[in-house]
Amino acid sequence: MNKPWLTKEKLIHYLLVVSVITVSLAGLYFLQLLTRDSLVKIFNAINSVLIPFVIAFFFSFILGPLSNVIHEKLKIKRSLAIILAILIGILFILTILGIAIYFIVTQLSAILNSLLSFIDNASIQDIINDIITVITTYFANSDISDLITEMSQNGASIERILGLAGSILLSLSGFASSLISVIMVFVLTPVFMFYLIKEKAYIFMNIAKVAPKKVRKHVIELGKRSDVVIRNYFKGQGLMMLIIFLYFSITLGVLSLFVPSFPVYYAIIFATLMGLFNIIPYLGAWLGVMAPIVFLLTKHLELQLNGGGDIFLIAMLIVLALQLIEQALEGSIIQPNVLGKQVHIHPLAVLSALLFFGGVFGFAGVLLAVPLTGTIKASLEYFGELSDVREEQVEIKEEPKKNIEPQEKPKKKSILTKKDKTK
Repeated sequence: MNKPWLTKEKLIHYLLVVSVITVSLAGLYFLQLLTRDSLVKIFNAINSVLIPFVIAFFFSFILGPLSNVIHEKLKIKRSLAIILAILIGILFILTILGIAIYFIVTQLSAILNSLLSFIDNASIQDIINDIITVITTYFANSDISDLITEMSQNGASIERILGLAGSILLSLSGFASSLISVIMVFVLTPVFMFYLIKEKAYIFMNIAKVAPKKVRKHVIELGKRSDVVIRNYFKGQGLMMLIIFLYFSITLGVLSLFVPSFPVYYAIIFATLMGLFNIIPYLGAWLGVMAPIVFLLTKHLELQLNGGGDIFLIAMLIVLALQLIEQALEGSIIQPNVLGKQVHIHPLAVLSALLFFGGVFGFAGVLLAVPLTGTIKASLEYFGELSDVREEQVEIKEEPKKNIEPQEKPKKKSILTKKDKTK
């Protein structure tokens, strides 16, 4: 007869664990109330180290394979290959950021110029003058104008000047601390990344030694499986990003031949951004397509005043059609055959993890979302396998008992002799 899975001893054990966790959380809450400022300082200090570590941990899965390729192809020392891979990664990120900032600034300036040209129209100017008249009339009839007049007549008092100076100093100190934190992130991230790529196995084995001996082998196995799942995920995503980059490079490049003021190198830049944004499931594809849409919309606004710009609206519709075609191909062909073969993490699970861990841990949670999801997936699969093995062992132990038939009792030998029997 099988024993019930929830015995009295297990129930008491679970209740004790829940009670300890509840009391610990309550104690931490009251400790936070008593020492709020101290805890804030401690958490800020932890974040100053945690954020660069998390960034380095995330990018180590991307730059690690690149360092292996450099090490094998160029036949150089592994340390030098890792440094070259990190430098290439930093240069690539800075290039993308520079292009993005340049694109945003140019498009905003173009939109501003278009709005200024639109405002120069006489009818629009009359509407703006009416709005200004209404606002000035409201201020003239309100107490705000009296307050402004009183302040201008009495001048600024010493208390106000000191208060303003104090607020300026606080702002400067806050800006200085933020600047130092950013500098520390830029300095520590490459250092952490170097050691995570070079000595990841050594670091993990030392961490695993902290676990008790009974569960140490399970911790090591989970670490290996999680590493495989995460690496395969990034491999699949990298291949998908490359396919999307090639798709939009070709299609937008052909489109740029028929659209004025749309150079080919812009098409390559847009394709790069759309490929990079694809790492964010579902939302990333539509965030990436906003770049060419905004560019074409800006060109349309620039030429609308002169009675032209319809070709840019047509180009926008073509870009949207290309995006819909890409999404259909990605969902039906690319994703099942590329990402599905590498790792079976559903995009919806990745998106949910990005939203959840990002909401809990902020920017660090966004970077840790995929590794944590991979670890959870590997853990569930491993524990499921352990459960199946235990059930099989129990069945194997019970089968021989069922198959053994009760043996017949041996007959007692008669103590009568042949002579007695004949009598």
